[in-house]
Amino acid sequence: MARSMIVCALLAIFSFDVRGQEQPKPTETLIKLQLSPMAVPRPALKYMLLPDLKETNPGNPVQGYLKCFMEQNHFFFEKTADAKREKWLVMPLAELPVAELRGYGGNALRQADDAARLETPDWQILMTLKRDGVRTLLPDVQWMRRIAAALKVRFRGEVADGRYDDAVRTAKTMFALARHLGEHPTFIGNLVGIAVAHIAFGPLEEMIGQPGSPNLYWALTNLPDPLVDIRKGSLGERLWVLEKLALLSETTPMSESDLQKTVATFTEVTSDPAKDAAARQAFEQKAKDEGVVAAARKRLVEFGMKEERVKSFPPLQVLLLDDKREYEDRNDELMKEIALPFWQIDKRLDKIPQSPDSLMVGFISAGIKVRGAQARMQQRIALLRHVEAIRIYLAETGKLPSALTDLKTPLPVDPFSGTAFQYKLEGGVAHLWGAPPLGAEKSPIVKVRYELTVRK
Repeated sequence: MARSMIVCALLAIFSFDVRGQEQPKPTETLIKLQLSPMAVPRPALKYMLLPDLKETNPGNPVQGYLKCFMEQNHFFFEKTADAKREKWLVMPLAELPVAELRGYGGNALRQADDAARLETPDWQILMTLKRDGVRTLLPDVQWMRRIAAALKVRFRGEVADGRYDDAVRTAKTMFALARHLGEHPTFIGNLVGIAVAHIAFGPLEEMIGQPGSPNLYWALTNLPDPLVDIRKGSLGERLWVLEKLALLSETTPMSESDLQKTVATFTEVTSDPAKDAAARQAFEQKAKDEGVVAAARKRLVEFGMKEERVKSFPPLQVLLLDDKREYEDRNDELMKEIALPFWQIDKRLDKIPQSPDSLMVGFISAGIKVRGAQARMQQRIALLRHVEAIRIYLAETGKLPSALTDLKTPLPVDPFSGTAFQYKLEGGVAHLWGAPPLGAEKSPIVKVRYELTVRK
């Protein structure tokens, strides 16, 4: 069904966080960092994690990102180059071939740097989305993950080489790419943007754990919150579903031919013709049940349609209009929530009515799941702000804080709880973690804990 694309994208987002698992399976992702004291740079915004206005130029970055592949197609797709990249993505930082990685990606990644500094992303997909709906192909979006992986290798090489200014420049490119994907009018595009942000977090954490790394507390604090927006994706989801209802009339009785075309629109969405045919047959069977049709007519009248007009509609049209009404109502019940902080959404999820089985039930938005992925990104940035606040405290006092309340730097709340993050100092080791969303208390993909020690 339509949601299968969203589910696949959600699973793909965090695939880079998962390592080979041994029994028993871990219930959290543990990130160990050795910290060196580091005060805030002067001036405080010497380092930023998105291109600022003096770096930005007019233009559409999407074309620039795609030109990366035109610059060096073999760099992205040739087997040997790809195999090296996969190895360097996970190799311990100290073992990276630093000399070989200087200038990694050449013109191809310099093209990505230039594109990330253009100000008006236009994915030029709206017309196709309106026409093809759930069958819309998004190859350009998936290619952004390849660019992000290559940038991550360059980022890690710069960190390993102690070239922190260059590393920050690469971080800007990656976070700008992530943000530009927030302008894609599909949730899949937004999810890939969130994935790109997570790809950047790994080398950013590695840099924070290196001696002499600049303190990025204010750089992290000045990132937009959320870094990757999902509002355009939510509008795009609604757009293509309603576009599929162009033939469905609310004013005049429809011909049998147009009714069959509309029914087919919502049943020919899987790769299994037998399942599509069964769904269509089940819906048409409902139209023969006078009680079901009468109940649907009554709901349409209660919804505001004129009774005489509804009586003139054939049964299939009545059921389709009732399904549309149900879709709009249930979908909006979900979508209205995504503007809330996630900790408020999490407490309300069991109060959101579930959609009954209907022809359009498979098209109910996955917006809450996407909002959860966005909140995981927000939580990771907030955790990194805490880590950098602790490095500031180290520079001032020479020791780890006994509690987060010792820190004088402003701290964000946990996006999943709406309260302070969890912190514990034991035997010279600080543990910092956030709350997972409800139902994911033992998920290593969602639950992240930092183990912080002081470098001697």
